[in-house]
Parts: sequence; structure tokens; C-alpha cells
Amino acid sequence: MINKERAINKFLELVQIDSVSYHERGVADYLINYFSELGYEVLEDKLSNEKVPLSNAGNVIVKIPGKGALANQETLILEAHMDTVEPGNGIKPSITEDGKYVVSDGTTILGADDKAGIAQILEVEAVLRENDLSHPPLEFLFTICEEVGILGAFAVDTELLAGKVAFVLDGKGGPGTAIIGGPDYYDVSGKIIGKAAHAGIAPDSGISSIQVMAEAISNMNLLKIDENTTTNIGKVICDYPTNVVPEITTFAMEIRSLDHESGKKQLNHVIETLQKAADKFDAKLEYDVDQSLYAYHHEDDNPVIKRFKEMCKRHNLNYQGLVMRGGTDVSGLTFNGIDAIVLAAGGANGHELQERLIIDEFLENTQQVIWLVTE
Repeated sequence: MINKERAINKFLELVQIDSVSYHERGVADYLINYFSELGYEVLEDKLSNEKVPLSNAGNVIVKIPGKGALANQETLILEAHMDTVEPGNGIKPSITEDGKYVVSDGTTILGADDKAGIAQILEVEAVLRENDLSHPPLEFLFTICEEVGILGAFAVDTELLAGKVAFVLDGKGGPGTAIIGGPDYYDVSGKIIGKAAHAGIAPDSGISSIQVMAEAISNMNLLKIDENTTTNIGKVICDYPTNVVPEITTFAMEIRSLDHESGKKQLNHVIETLQKAADKFDAKLEYDVDQSLYAYHHEDDNPVIKRFKEMCKRHNLNYQGLVMRGGTDVSGLTFNGIDAIVLAAGGANGHELQERLIIDEFLENTQQVIWLVTE
């Protein structure tokens, strides 16, 4: 039932619409026009745009009425994000000579993350419509700013959504693969404020902020903390002439954990270690903590897992439930009370110039979505 040529052409069309994070307007307008012309109710989520004012668009929501024997079942959400990472403007896609992949010209990413997911949803709708297939009420949710902190999914206006179960089409791998867990994520940034002094004439009258930072780092547990938790310092910036005791050192770091308590414990350790070092040298610590992801791990009795595993069993697919340490829109949806998992869309090498769409996987993964919404 899948029209391979149509599905691939839609993907090629989508990746040529520039939509790097905060600039999703082109894709939003494309989707609004496309589904409106088909006669569906289409909404632009104004609340998401208010909460993410730097974006020039809001989340797009499409309402698909249920049909046939499944029309009265609970609403299902299919979700994909509209934005891409840089360099993502002026993408020139092509199909490789062997017909197995879609690639860019090597000067940009391809945008399979996540235009592959959007193209899947477009093809699923077309197959349902053309073949008059029974399905429950569906909501298509296309989010903004996933790549810069899951902003659209966290900001979604849940009053516009009836569905409480969502399949996010944004992963890699083949049919049967699902991401069912993700981490808490803390951004910790700040500065150590010491006291400037001439390094040659009166060093003892100064307080070296970089010495304070070094003291903190030397006493801090970093990198792999336990099986669930990691911590990494990405930036320590102190830029002074060598004859000046440096007054200010800034820093930025992250903490990820698949376990709430372990993550909080490590966050407290980091802050306490920084404060202890500052106190030792009579310096001042200023810091901010921003939690952009919230840990989740769906159990087998969760409705979204049960539906997916049952589909895998019916079609002899090897179910693989994976837990990842990166962020996806599932974190935002789960935070908003929507049970969600990530399914494979068919892309590979995401965020790289070597990104590609694996055509067979893209089509096979689209078929599994059709099974999910028609059985």
C-alpha cells in the first residue's frame, strides 16, 4: 500500500525547505497548507510560540477523524519535529546510484532528523485515505525547536490535544526498535568571582578565580559517576593578561542521569564542591541550574509499550526497548502527561554532514506505523 516514489519525493521536498531551529515557518506553512487542502482541521499552537518567542512558528496540530470499526477508539498521536540542526540551509539531496540512500551534497546535513518522521506521517495519512482503512482518531503533532532543548514539546498546549498516547517518529534503526527511557538533564553554569591584583607586585592581595575553579574540579566527581549518571565540564573560561590575578572565571557543565535521585545527588555534589572551594579562598560563587530534560522509563504495562509490543508480535518483529541518554520530544510529552516512545524513522548519522536516509528502513518503518494505527 505504501507508494515508495511518493514517500521519497515528499521527503526530498521537505528537506529542501529550510527549517533550522527557531526558523520553522516554512515547514509549518507547508504542513498547514497541505493538510488544510485535504479538508482536515489544522491548528497552530499559539501557546508554544508564546513560550518560545525566538521561533517564528508554533507547533502544528492536525486532527484526523476516526474511521470505520476503530473510529471510537482512543485518539493516537503521531509526532515529529520540524527543526533541524546547522548547517541545515540550502540542502541539496540526491539518491545514491545504488538506490539505497538519500544523502546531501556534503556541505550540509540532510535533515532526515526529523524530516523522515514528517514524511512518514504524510505517507501514513495518504495510505489511510486512499485505501479507506479503519483507524482511531489521530492527531499529528509537528513541534518546533526540538534540537535546542525540546522546547516545542515542553511548551505544547495540551488543551488542543485529545490523545494521551504518542509515537514519536525520530529514531534510528529498523522496525521493532523503540526508545522507552531517557534522562534528567541539568545545565549548570556560573562564575567564580575572586579579586584582581598585580601578579608580580602584589599577588597575595588577589584571589585567583581560576585557582578556585581548579580546586573545585580536583575535588569533583566527573564523567561516569555510576551506571545511570554522567557529568562533564564543557567550558572553563578565564582570559586575563598573565600579569593579572584573574578576578572572574566562568564555567558550564552538564549532568545527565536516568535515575532522579542519583541525578539530584550528583547535582548537589557539584554545587557543594564549587561552594566549598569558593569558601576556602574567600571567593564568591554565582551559578544557575536549568533542567531541560526529565527522566522517564516506561514499564511493559504502559499503554504505549503494550500497543507497540503487540504489533511487533503480530508481525514477527524483534522488539527492542532501548534507553538513551540523549534528549527527544518524548521527554516533553511525558512531562505533559502523554505516554510516548520514539520509533525509528530511517535516518542515520544524524547531525553530521554524512547524514543519510536508509530508504528500505524508512519504508519498513512507515509500514509499522500503518500497522500501529490500523489494528
